[in-house]
Amino acid sequence: MRLRVNRAIYVKAIVIEGRDKLSLKELPRPSIGSNEVLIRVKYCGICGTDLHIFKGEFPVKYPLVPGHEFSGVVEEVGEGVTSLRPGDKVTVDPNISCGKCYYCRTGRANFCEYWKAIGINLPGAYAEYVKAPEPNVYKLPEGVELQEAAFTEPLSCVLHGLKRIEVRLGSSVAIFGLGPIGLLHLQMVKRMGASLVIGVDLIEEKIELAEKLGADYVINPSKEDAAERIKELTKGRGVDIAIEASGSLKAFQDALRSLDYSGKLLVFGVAPQRALVNLSPFQLYRRELSIIGSFINPYTTKLALKVLSTGMVNVKPLITRVLNLEETDLGFELVKGGKVIKVLLKP
Repeated sequence: MRLRVNRAIYVKAIVIEGRDKLSLKELPRPSIGSNEVLIRVKYCGICGTDLHIFKGEFPVKYPLVPGHEFSGVVEEVGEGVTSLRPGDKVTVDPNISCGKCYYCRTGRANFCEYWKAIGINLPGAYAEYVKAPEPNVYKLPEGVELQEAAFTEPLSCVLHGLKRIEVRLGSSVAIFGLGPIGLLHLQMVKRMGASLVIGVDLIEEKIELAEKLGADYVINPSKEDAAERIKELTKGRGVDIAIEASGSLKAFQDALRSLDYSGKLLVFGVAPQRALVNLSPFQLYRRELSIIGSFINPYTTKLALKVLSTGMVNVKPLITRVLNLEETDLGFELVKGGKVIKVLLKP
């Protein structure tokens, strides 16, 4: 009788085991199927959604390896993979749709009835290795570095939101929340021809960076009423577009108050699932206001890579710290503290 040899290779990964429970573990290296790709993770961003998962504010099934904003190098490909090979530098759209359901067949893959996402309900990239289906893996264009490529997923989400609100030449825009998402929005709306861009945040470090990246005015709502100040800056009218990029309920309400007639509010920040706000239907009716949601990134990953490759946005100033997996708890504390912009993990 021949002895069976355990050939499993174990790799380091961060596991969220429950609310406020984080641990570093050794897990079997992912095994891939015929149409899958194994990626050695180089950089993975800590996202606000990851913190919501950690705090029990986002519906997931524990235990979970988080991480959906990442770049890496192809380690191995399945026998059915034709567009990639080992050594390719890549990024990944973490959102996996079936391609067959009603929503996929009507151009709304972000509402796929069988939607899954790497780092949300599939093992993510807070790990040395992660696997993904071939269609979700994108080779990096010339000139895009692996650190920059870790911003592809958040940038692709931003591009989807901006498509939904249709920024026009000469638009006035207020951005509530100047974290990485807000600062990506800021750079893009300037590129799209906004004539006035106002940033709003409580943290002075973020306010200073927003000024450097092109904000025309910045407001600290702990020092003055943001909506009233926006009205002053727009001769009493308010802005054409407000972008809520923080998940704060107060920011949502202030953003709504800051709109001009026919104004649009983009709800981009992720508020806790059960959070509620009061609205006045009469105000929506009388002022012809639009409240527009934006969920993930259907069909915008390739566009995000083009934007990065042409230098339309500069993500390097957004990188505050690069930490290893053993320092993930420090990364979470830094992000929760609010003074950092983006923390990357480097397995």
